[in-house]
Amino acid sequence: MSSEWAIRVHNLSKTYRLYARPSDRGKQWILPAMQKCLGRKPAQYYREVHAVENVSFEVKKGETLGIIGRNGSGKSTLLQLIVGTLSPTSGMIDIDGRVAALLELGAGFHPEFTGRENVFLNASLLGLSQADIDAQLDDILAFADIGASIDQPVKTYSSGMVVRLAFAVMAHVQADILVIDEALAVGDTFFVQKCIRFLRAFMERGTVLFVSHDSAAVLSLCRKALWLEHGRIAGIGEAKAVCDGYLHDAYAVTQNTTDAEASVVSPASRSNVIQIRPPAIPVSKDEQGLQFAENVSGAANRQAWIEKILFTDAVGRTVHTVSKRERVSLRIWCRTSIWLRSPIVGFLVRDRFGQSLFGANTCLVGRGISDAVAPGSHFVAVLEFVMPVLHPGDYAMSVALADGTQQQHVQHHWIHDALAFTSAPTEPCFGLFAVELVHADLRRTSTQDARDERANDSVAL
Repeated sequence: MSSEWAIRVHNLSKTYRLYARPSDRGKQWILPAMQKCLGRKPAQYYREVHAVENVSFEVKKGETLGIIGRNGSGKSTLLQLIVGTLSPTSGMIDIDGRVAALLELGAGFHPEFTGRENVFLNASLLGLSQADIDAQLDDILAFADIGASIDQPVKTYSSGMVVRLAFAVMAHVQADILVIDEALAVGDTFFVQKCIRFLRAFMERGTVLFVSHDSAAVLSLCRKALWLEHGRIAGIGEAKAVCDGYLHDAYAVTQNTTDAEASVVSPASRSNVIQIRPPAIPVSKDEQGLQFAENVSGAANRQAWIEKILFTDAVGRTVHTVSKRERVSLRIWCRTSIWLRSPIVGFLVRDRFGQSLFGANTCLVGRGISDAVAPGSHFVAVLEFVMPVLHPGDYAMSVALADGTQQQHVQHHWIHDALAFTSAPTEPCFGLFAVELVHADLRRTSTQDARDERANDSVAL
């Protein structure tokens, strides 16, 4: 009977020994055994580094799990343990199905072989027979689309060409599980879009582990995410909530924030499964707007904060549903306990998957407060804009308060999902937005008309 899971990881750890000097490695091989024989406590001539530590999770069949984390958090090591290119120090990994992996750039390719030869080498490593490779070869080469370079040595390829070839092979090995490590970070736009289309089609029948630094890519492809920090799981669950926590934590580090409120998940509380804090909840709600406590969830340093927001239409009514292009107004009341030299107040609209759609702030439109704001002051930002026609569904708006410039600033308060609204458009919307046509025409032209138009275009050039 087939299992419901594709990957199971239980208490997985990978530990490396680092030696300060080459001679310490030799000492570690010889001296501890001698010391033990003499009845002494064996000395240790190395220090341990835990690349992955006590990690446990399960991925069900047909599920796509995004893995996020900063450099050095253990993402690549975890994937190498799962696909078997590294052996764990402790713990168990169970895999149910054929795995195809795209890990380090050029992994599985021989630099002296041609691209065509490497297709046979890489595909055979992934489990395809000679007959299977022959049957798939034309499709693989068409997907890679690197032309005559296919018969040149891989060592002459650019990084983008290597990824094209590797992804093309992986896409045609009929795997049950795909493991992809930052592959889409390299390559031109058209090829990345081709890969995304393939992944979306594969996700309807297979299981995907997808590692990326780009939280937007994780939110676009994954409904569940795992956040690694220093080799341990800092958060796991619904992709949007986990990515919010990761971005909070990453921003707190860049701002040198020490307050616990700067992170959705406290760095001190690292365990296998951490509950991600829910979206911000106002302490009161009335027709005058949503009021928030000073310590409401979100990035905050308790020095300057957002107290209340109000989202209204052109006649002052609170907006709950948008159905057409209309002028709307967002008012954000703020308070500060410190000097703000150049306050910036803004918003960001995201869909239900957490993908960022559009936003603005007072700095971008040049309508910020030109003078500094003194401690103990209250102030309000008013942002008016034309709401675009959005695809039907639910949307959330995040708001933020910062101090500085657009390029360099300190974030004082950020409230994720501060308010929600629904889009029920009265006109067709074929994508995330409905485009506003300035002109559209359809007319019959003769051959002579076409020639005249081409001639006019040539003169204009």
